[in-house]
Amino acid sequence: IYLLAKLISIGKENLISIESFKQEYISAFYSLNKEWIEESWKLEQSDINDLSTPKEYIIDKGGEVFFAIKDKKVIATAAMVYVDDTMFELAKMTVAKEFRGLGIANKLMDSCIDFAKKRNASQIALITNSSLTIARNLYDKYGFKEIELDSDKYGDRGDVKMILKLNSKKTSYLM
Repeated sequence: IYLLAKLISIGKENLISIESFKQEYISAFYSLNKEWIEESWKLEQSDINDLSTPKEYIIDKGGEVFFAIKDKKVIATAAMVYVDDTMFELAKMTVAKEFRGLGIANKLMDSCIDFAKKRNASQIALITNSSLTIARNLYDKYGFKEIELDSDKYGDRGDVKMILKLNSKKTSYLM
C-alpha cells in the first residue's frame, strides 16, 4: 500500500509545472501566503505590499515570483527578492495545504536556486521561524546554514536567518 501511495503521489507531482510571474497569478500569490502567515502570525504591512503588488515590490526590482501550477490552478509560490548583485532573498514560499508532502517545495527551491545562479548571485538568504520545522528541514537539505540574525524586518515571525552559498553547478535535490 505504501508503494502504491508513493506512486500515486509521484504521478500527481509530475502534473505540476513551475512558472514565472504572471499578472493573473497575483490573487493566488496573495491568498496562499496570507493563509499560511495567518496560521501563526499577523499579516504585516510589508507582507501586504509584497503580496498585493509583487510586480512593483519584487519583479521590477530584479526579483522573480515562481508558481507551481496544477490543472491551471496555482498551488504553491516562492519569491526571489533582489538584495544586491551578489544576493537574493528567498521569501513567500508556501504550498497549499492539500498539496504538501508531494515534493512541490523542492521544485520551487530548484527554480529559485537556478534563477539566482543564472544572475550570477553568490548566495541566497532567507529569514524563517524556528517553529517551522518542515521548512527548516527543507532549507537544511538544500545546504542553507544558519547565521546571525541582523534584521527585524519580520518582527517576531523571523527569528532565524540562513544563507546558501552558491556554486556554478546546477543544484537539484529531488528524490
